[in-house]
Amino acid sequence: MIFPIRRTPIGFLILVSVAMPLGLSVWAALLNNFAVERADFTGLEIGILQSLREIPGFLAFTAVLVLLLLREQTFAVLALALFGWARRSLGCSLSSSASIAQPWPCPSASTMRRR
Repeated sequence: MIFPIRRTPIGFLILVSVAMPLGLSVWAALLNNFAVERADFTGLEIGILQSLREIPGFLAFTAVLVLLLLREQTFAVLALALFGWARRSLGCSLSSSASIAQPWPCPSASTMRRR
């Protein structure tokens, strides 16, 4: 019977050892088929896509290293300040689609020239 095996740590490891490679294979096949057939990606674009996919992992690793040096509250305040600064300075310079989520109006180009 499969139910008693599934509820044990060994059964979980067996299930995960089958499910993880299967899920990764399905994801890789779907991504590669979509990227090549629909988006006309070459090897260069797929490489850029995969390298951009790794950035959150590197940021998480860096955050753990920073937490070894700073208290969690200090790190949270610094992260919030950095987010606010980046949002204010970069939010107005991005495309118009980025301005949809802005809680304040960005100065227009004509307003900037008058100053």
